[in-house]
Amino acid sequence: MLRLIISCLVVGCLLGCFGCGYHLVGAASSLPDELQVLYVAPFENQTSWSDIDQRLAEAISQEWVRRRRFQLVDSEAEADIALKGIITSVITAPVTFDDSGRATEYQMTLRASVQLVDVRGEEPEILWEDRAFSRRTSYDVDVSAVDYFDRQVIAMTGLSRDFARSLVSAVMEGF
Repeated sequence: MLRLIISCLVVGCLLGCFGCGYHLVGAASSLPDELQVLYVAPFENQTSWSDIDQRLAEAISQEWVRRRRFQLVDSEAEADIALKGIITSVITAPVTFDDSGRATEYQMTLRASVQLVDVRGEEPEILWEDRAFSRRTSYDVDVSAVDYFDRQVIAMTGLSRDFARSLVSAVMEGF
């Protein structure tokens, strides 16, 4: 019995020393270590949502700062890499209705084409790209409430943060 316990401890220590390759999402990076300086370009807004580009830029920059992987700079000329994007759509659609046929829940979807580009050389090199990166959220609406548009703005703020978290994880993991 003692021999079995010792064997299990030895195997456990060996596994702990060598690791199994698993890690927390967003904790590892598939990007080369020599890339240290990032410029987050303002995303081009091709939608009718007037401030979505600003909300998204703020959320993405905050997420990169939170991850502490890169130093953020204000211009592409100072950077090793640049994150660029085009917001292609923001769609809001009703998903739940009351007995009278009025919408009580909406789903908001944000989609963008995004690239991470190595800008150190004469010709920029795409390191990561997703032409249809998207995230969605749902929010409830009381049809008699006067804060309908406030709930939409709150949903957009939350969606921007979720989009930023997921985008930064995807870029760092190389998915």
